[in-house]
Parts: sequence; C-alpha cells; structure tokens
Amino acid sequence: MSMRSTGHITLACIVFASSLLACRGQEGNESIRERIEQLNRPNVVLVVIDTLRADAISPYGYDARVSPTLERLAKGSIVFERVLAQSSWTKVSMASLLTSLWPRTHGVREPTDGLAEQALTLQDVLRGAGYRTYAVQSNGWLEQSFGFHHGFDHYVFPHATTMAGQLGSSSVWPHGERIFAEAERLLSAHETGTPFLLYLHFMDVHEYAAPPEFKRFGDDQRAAYAAAILWVDDVLRRLIDRISDAGHEAGTILVVASDHGEAFGENQVFGHALNVHTPVLRVPLIIKLPFDMREIRIPSQVRNLDIAPTILELVGVPVPPSFEGESLLSLIDQDTKPPDRMSFASLGSKIMHGASEQVSVNDGAFSLVRTFGDKKDDRLFDQATDPLEDANMLEFEREEAVRMQGLLDAHLAHDAQSDVVTKEVRIDPGIANRLKALGYLQ
Repeated sequence: MSMRSTGHITLACIVFASSLLACRGQEGNESIRERIEQLNRPNVVLVVIDTLRADAISPYGYDARVSPTLERLAKGSIVFERVLAQSSWTKVSMASLLTSLWPRTHGVREPTDGLAEQALTLQDVLRGAGYRTYAVQSNGWLEQSFGFHHGFDHYVFPHATTMAGQLGSSSVWPHGERIFAEAERLLSAHETGTPFLLYLHFMDVHEYAAPPEFKRFGDDQRAAYAAAILWVDDVLRRLIDRISDAGHEAGTILVVASDHGEAFGENQVFGHALNVHTPVLRVPLIIKLPFDMREIRIPSQVRNLDIAPTILELVGVPVPPSFEGESLLSLIDQDTKPPDRMSFASLGSKIMHGASEQVSVNDGAFSLVRTFGDKKDDRLFDQATDPLEDANMLEFEREEAVRMQGLLDAHLAHDAQSDVVTKEVRIDPGIANRLKALGYLQ
C-alpha cells in the first residue's frame, strides 16, 4: 500500500534497505536545539513495545542481531541510557506516560480502575493544538472501557489473529502484522497538511510471540523473548520505510519506548506486574528527530513521565501545568552530565499470583522498595554496586535509608486527583477472559 498521498508522513533521512543512509552531511549537535525550534508542527509517531527491557536490545549493549532496526535507528537519534517506568503493570505505567502524572496522583491502581474523561493526556493536548490523533492498541488493559481512548480521533483495537497458526498458542492479542496494517490504513486516509500523533502499542514481546523464521536464538525462554523482539524490530523497519517513502519536508518525530521491562530471575521473579524493583522498570527510550544528526547518548536517569512534556516541547505546544514530568530537551546540549531525576513507581493491586503491593523511589544513587502487607517492609539498594538489587543495605546505610524513606513518605503524602481516575469500570468479558489466559485476575 502506497503512502505517498499522506502529506506530512515522513521520517526525513531514514532509509532502511541494508543500512542507514545519511542525508547531506551531519551538523554538529550544538545546533540541535535551534533546529528543533525551526520544526513546523511535525508529526509524532509514538511506538510502545510492551514488556521490552532496555538491556535486551543492541542500543543498550545487547546482540545487534536481535534488534538491527533499533541499532541503526539509534545511530542517528537521542538515546536515553537510564530510563525508568512508573510501574511494572501496563495500566498504571501507561496512565503515567500519557498523563505525565505519578501513580499516586492519577490514582489508577486496581483492575477496575480507568482514566476518567476529564484526565488531561498527551493526546488531548495535541488534539487541542490542531493535531489529528490516532492509536492502534493491542493490550487488554488499555481497551476502550478503561478510558485510554479519550482524546484520540481514532482508537483501534483489532481482533486477535493466529496468523494461520504460525504463532501456536500465543494469539491472545493482535500481533505486529495487524498493528502495522491498521497503522497503514489510518495513515493512508490521513488528510494532507494536518499534523498527526500516531500511537502504536505492540504486544508481541509480552507474549514471546514470533513466526518461525524469527526463532533464531535457541529454544529457551530468553530465546523466545529475543525472537519476539526481532519480529517487532522488523515490523518497525517496515513502518519506517513506509513513512519515509512519502519524502515530505515537514518531518516526523519517532519515539520508541516501553511500558515496563521483564524479569528473568532478578529478585527471584520471572515476568512483570509482580514488583517495582529497578530491574523490571528499566526501559529503552530512543527519539529520532526529523533531520540528520549523529547519535547523542544521555547518561542521566530519566523517567517515562518525561515523555509527554518532551513531545510537546518538540512540536512547540505548551506543556500543561498539571504535568508532573519535565521535558528532556534541556539535557541534550549540556557539557556536563545533568543530575539524575528522581523516579517513583507503584504496583497497587496484586493482579498476578505472587505479586506484591509495592512502591519504590530511585534517585539514581540509591533505591528504596517498600512492600505493604501485614507490616511495612523497606529495602534499600545501592545502584552503583548493586543495580540488580540483590543486597538489602537498610541496616548498613542508615543515613541513606532515612533520607530515602523521607523522600518516599513525602511523595506518598499527596492525595490522588479525583478527576483523573474512574472507579468500578466494567471489564468486557472477552477482554477479561484473555487477561486471565495471561495469568491476570487470578
């Protein structure tokens, strides 16, 4: 399907055939901010690859064979090296990403919680600024009944498909091919001359699902996870190729992110939505701007909470005062390493067997994880020497423990905003059955 009629649909200078091609000679990164300011209402494509941990892809040090598209993309992008999600459960995490609110502020924590129509989201702000807003969704926790469709002109949740049996039993949610096809359909119908936001949410890595030709890494769990990443990476390649084929000057900003990672034994856990320790919160964040540039790597700790204000600053739309995140653009032109940003995370409901109700705080140097139960349990971890959070230092680093406990207590003292969350949402029975098939709602 040709996309040459879609007007502003382009990722300037990104051509993926066998390599990433330069446009016309690279300019120094000292001019990046000025070039951003010259952008004229660029489009935004926000790709969320569900359950993708940062260290499972090559821009973060993993085998390049698993993510060749992301490898090439990163070479001309801004790569944030230390990014934390705000939960290890999609509904809480995406509520934070789209509203730029901490979990304790938006109040989404239970299976029957959703976003209220009054909640101010990234898509609301962009639509109010004249953008067309599209989403192709594939995660049951983000289905329309939970309110995540508010602010989108079109919010598509395709039916699941087994791809003629190629994926075996992993066919609970719509897979990458369906997401790609729906994105093409929306973009081909897009009105030329109007900027757009396109949010695509891929579930293949969550399901460890991939056709046979992508299963190149072995037969164990990690190999299946890698195969799913490779499949989504290939879908991303085709998406970028189709968008870049249009070749228009206005350009498109591409943001690749994830809602949370996946644990493979860290903290005695496999999977996600079980705790809010740092290993399952570390996610990638890659931003490709619509002009040629060399790779910029940001070593400072940042948060998914910062994605929405960053997108708004990139397109020249004011950031609402209600947003609690901060734009990341100020980090790209600093000569010295900017300070790490404080991050909080929450898992408020035991939606999986073996899950813990937890909150955590991470200031880049130390993290503190608090578990609620019969009694409160705090655990302190030194991020410099113990990034996997194996050794509890609470009794050995008392000064740091008191400091981190104070930060977490002060954060949790704020009440939720009652107009952001809606309670007692009726879960569609078909969606509920598929969620149960994945181990939720037990």
